[in-house]
Amino acid sequence: MTVPQAASPVEVKPQLLSVAPMMDWTDLYYRQLARLISRHTWLYTEMVVDQTIIHTPYLDKFLWFPPEQRPIVCQLGGSDPQLLARAAAIVQRYGYDEINLNCGCPSDRVAGAGCFGAAMMLRPELVAACCKAMAEAVSTPITVKCRLGVDSFDSYPELARFIAAVASGSPVRHFIIHARKCLLKGLNPHQNRTVPPLRYEWVWALKRDFPHLDFSLNGGVLTLEEVATGLRTFNDSSSSGGGGCKARAAAVGAAEAAAGAAAEASAEGVAAAAAAAAGGSASAGGAAAGGEQRQGILGVMVGRAAYNMPWDALADADRAVFGAATNAATSRRQVLADYAAWADGMIGHWRVEADGFKSPNVRTLVKPLLGMFHGEPRAKKWRAAVDTALKTAESVSEVLEMTLPVLQPESLDAPPRPLGELPQRLEHFALELPPTPEATALRCADAPSGSSEAAAADMVAAA
Repeated sequence: MTVPQAASPVEVKPQLLSVAPMMDWTDLYYRQLARLISRHTWLYTEMVVDQTIIHTPYLDKFLWFPPEQRPIVCQLGGSDPQLLARAAAIVQRYGYDEINLNCGCPSDRVAGAGCFGAAMMLRPELVAACCKAMAEAVSTPITVKCRLGVDSFDSYPELARFIAAVASGSPVRHFIIHARKCLLKGLNPHQNRTVPPLRYEWVWALKRDFPHLDFSLNGGVLTLEEVATGLRTFNDSSSSGGGGCKARAAAVGAAEAAAGAAAEASAEGVAAAAAAAAGGSASAGGAAAGGEQRQGILGVMVGRAAYNMPWDALADADRAVFGAATNAATSRRQVLADYAAWADGMIGHWRVEADGFKSPNVRTLVKPLLGMFHGEPRAKKWRAAVDTALKTAESVSEVLEMTLPVLQPESLDAPPRPLGELPQRLEHFALELPPTPEATALRCADAPSGSSEAAAADMVAAA
């Protein structure tokens, strides 16, 4: 087993931006490309089933990663506390920064097999037991990714009771919320990502009602402008009656400023606002009307946009979201050259068969690159050229040498587009919050942070 050093010298920033775990997509090869584009964005593995980790003779193929891919989270699927604990102990040896339990995948490959994925939301006490068992087996933080609800289990009070049950029954303190419900029957996985309506306001309501917990927003976020808006959005009220959620003046101010000044200001503004939101600091985040402290989410998770158009989704993230002085990538040309150098060394890394077939092969390693020129002139011609080149090319470098001349030099050499435009869908962050469920209204509205666990226990008892 080839295990990366857990203490590799990587600067791990707060999880302000992450790329969602996506089956068949966020594999080792895509993650390497994403890391070359953004140094600080958190990356998630595909979901790995607990029994696969326990029984596979090819453990490295599922869990190994180069140390530069940190910060990285391994997502597990399962519903047996003991099996998940055993799997988590193995995962920890590889040096992952967090371990995430999948309670949100609607695929029949997941939800219909052994009661895990989104179906787990119907059994919050089991989720708590699974997370507790994993936390007792490892020192790596345990998190949960879930939906707003499942089938008829789809009201805000039911979601709040799920969060309360898991938080009071385990050490989990970070929930990544896909802000849609899912239907286990009647909708396919694609439809479950698009048909159920987005309810971003529920995520901020959770932060209002559980101020001691961290929440990240997932679902429908396509651009860094939308990421920035989410990180700058605060509750205007923490009272039990609910309150408005709207983007703060920093977002609007950046949009109204000149493009250059706005781009410069946005990097500092997003990072500062996000730090205030995550830390719950009244001095840094400001106080709402009436002296109440505003609450913001910890981070935003981007899904398929980060795969389908990785350059557009991630290239300015280090500077604009994390507040770094510069971005990791200067141009698409640079990223492709660096990726090819790494990928060529990975050809046949797992096995080379007697007939010459190599795993991974060149086609597998080229696959993550196909969205790099999304929206650029001649992108379609380039993808067609890649398909032709793959019939004969013996390396990723050879594929690129044969096909990059199809593209315009500007597409290859342009730097990341700077943030500084008006967030494209501001209305998604200007919604009324649902009221706090009655069981926790008094505790969450005026209790000190030390009594937040008691508030969660009250909600569980009332369920």
